[in-house]
Amino acid sequence: MLPALRERPEDFSELLAHFARQVAAQNGWKEKEFSAEAIVALQRYSWPGNVRELRNIVERLVLLAESEKVTGEDVQLVLPATGSSPHDNSTSALSAATGTLAARTESFEKEVLLAEIRRHNFHMTNVARALGLERSHLYRNASNWELTCNPCADRNKSEQ
Repeated sequence: MLPALRERPEDFSELLAHFARQVAAQNGWKEKEFSAEAIVALQRYSWPGNVRELRNIVERLVLLAESEKVTGEDVQLVLPATGSSPHDNSTSALSAATGTLAARTESFEKEVLLAEIRRHNFHMTNVARALGLERSHLYRNASNWELTCNPCADRNKSEQ
């Protein structure tokens, strides 16, 4: 029987690299590396789940990290502060959303859409292709959620 993930911190680097490659290949995303700070933050987490939980966290990190490297700050946004489970207190829209399933689904879709828009540097054709959407559907969703499709407008909004 394999020891629990939390008892094998030395395996994290290899597991992270493997899952990051796997997730990127499956989704057509660019591979991301994990900074030493991110690896340490993940090693400190109590991991009440198993390797499947780690893979889900890696997928979320690869999707949401805005730079080429997943940082410790990215990890803190995905992992709960309490260390109990990433599904309890995560600050992402997926777990922070409350209400009906439709409201939670919309919140998650908005989070994913925004991450993809940034990942593709606001090139909407590439975003639509990556998400398997028609461009018109992508623009309609972005407009409904008041997401900007213009990098200058996005930068100006965050500076205010």
